[in-house]
Amino acid sequence: MWVIDIRHLLDDTFARPAHRGFSAKVRQLGQIITYATATQAGIALDFHPMCWRRPRKQACEGVLQIELRKDHIYWECPNCGDEGVVTGWKGLIWDMSVFRSIAPS
Repeated sequence: MWVIDIRHLLDDTFARPAHRGFSAKVRQLGQIITYATATQAGIALDFHPMCWRRPRKQACEGVLQIELRKDHIYWECPNCGDEGVVTGWKGLIWDMSVFRSIAPS
């Protein structure tokens, strides 16, 4: 299981990867954070994060199951079993929970 504080992968602005090598992971975690927080805020999205694993060098085609629990966002791929927790996302650019108060009822 992955346990990731996304802030450890970001530069001092907390808006970009700290190193070029972190770009793909930050993009993937950003999608998970956006999806989880937007869903919680009642914002409809036109995407669902897909698994990025490559078991046996073949792309996994699983759709991630994502759940927001307090300060942690959990994800799991039902196809390959990849799973993880992301923390440190509150207040970052991917956090859609700030829009909860302006979302239409």
